[in-house]
Amino acid sequence: MIVLLSILAIYLASLAFLRVRNRAHLPWGRQLTDFSTFMVPFNLPAYLLSRVPLGARVPVETLPQLRLLQDNWETIRDEAMALYGQGHIAVKADLPASSFYKDNRWKSFYLKVYDHDVPSAWSLAPKTRALIEQVPGMNLALFAVLMPGKKLGAHHDPFAFSMRYSLGLSTPNSADCVLTVNGQDYVWRDGEAIVFDETYLHATHNDTDVPRIILMTDVDRPLRWRWVQRLYFHFGRFFNGLFYIDNLDPTKTGIGNRLSRPLARYKATMRRLKERNRPAYRTGKWALHLALVGLVVVWAL
Repeated sequence: MIVLLSILAIYLASLAFLRVRNRAHLPWGRQLTDFSTFMVPFNLPAYLLSRVPLGARVPVETLPQLRLLQDNWETIRDEAMALYGQGHIAVKADLPASSFYKDNRWKSFYLKVYDHDVPSAWSLAPKTRALIEQVPGMNLALFAVLMPGKKLGAHHDPFAFSMRYSLGLSTPNSADCVLTVNGQDYVWRDGEAIVFDETYLHATHNDTDVPRIILMTDVDRPLRWRWVQRLYFHFGRFFNGLFYIDNLDPTKTGIGNRLSRPLARYKATMRRLKERNRPAYRTGKWALHLALVGLVVVWAL
């Protein structure tokens, strides 16, 4: 019983933390089961030990090592545009349970995933990859395209041990193409960058007829305790290794991509059910959640 009450207390405290910390929120029905709720205890050390200001957005100057990328944004843009024209920035077979690639709205080209082997990044984008290698703490990087008329709905990314740095390369340069972080809009502009805490609620939309092409990266959040920083690094390397994939050779892929395909099929089935019979979808969804809670209760007792 003590274990069960402790789990419940941590869960309720995590919900309260998210509601107090964020200006923008997910609906309660979604927040109760969203991954971000369960990751709060894991992320707390990153928040408490952060050497950069806490908040949804951080001035780019706070991480001076990023200046190298902004100074060379045209070189990076030229490689990205060549890859896009050749069809190499494309829908991927990674994250099979993710909705990002739904309806061809999101396309990507992986440049770096920690030290996992992505040979196509070196062969097809050597200048960008070489620049990224010179940025300390940058372990994830990709070219990302949001197609015309598309959007990514509001979501939290799960981990606070990194900060999201995104650099506009070829964008509509329009107020109709924005990133919204914690309720505040940021307009994508060529050659301009933003750093934000990806655990805050964020979304993006492109209501123009021009693709939005950016360099999207994660850079380590500087922490006061080096050993905690190293623990987060090794976790990030392990986790992202589960889902990495080469841009040309799909056989070079993490085991997580292969194992999560049944989950992708389940989510596709639930989407179809939602379209055809919303009451049945809601009943099935909550029945599954209650069953999982029941398993936790049985285990705790």
